[in-house]
Amino acid sequence: MLLIDDILLAPFKLPIAGFTWILRQVQTMANEELINDHVWKERLIEAQMRLEVGEITEAEYAEEEKKVFQALREIRARKEEMAREAGEEEEGGIGIYTGYGE
Repeated sequence: MLLIDDILLAPFKLPIAGFTWILRQVQTMANEELINDHVWKERLIEAQMRLEVGEITEAEYAEEEKKVFQALREIRARKEEMAREAGEEEEGGIGIYTGYGE
């Protein structure tokens, strides 16, 4: 009887299952983007190079550096929050050390 139910309900179940899979993939990609600090590190390196070449002033560099460090602190906070949530889900979880700040 279950096989017949699966066959008869397939036109309704498959689109929903596909849609939920897509939403999970989008959520995964969004989470990865929110904790990706490589873009910000590259932005800081680029600003340092522009300062050395003379394209920007010290003040402009300081402003850019301030933005980058703020973004890195936010990413660190997100990573720590995700680690806490993962630790709550499974006892004995391991925390992550991101290397930023104290």
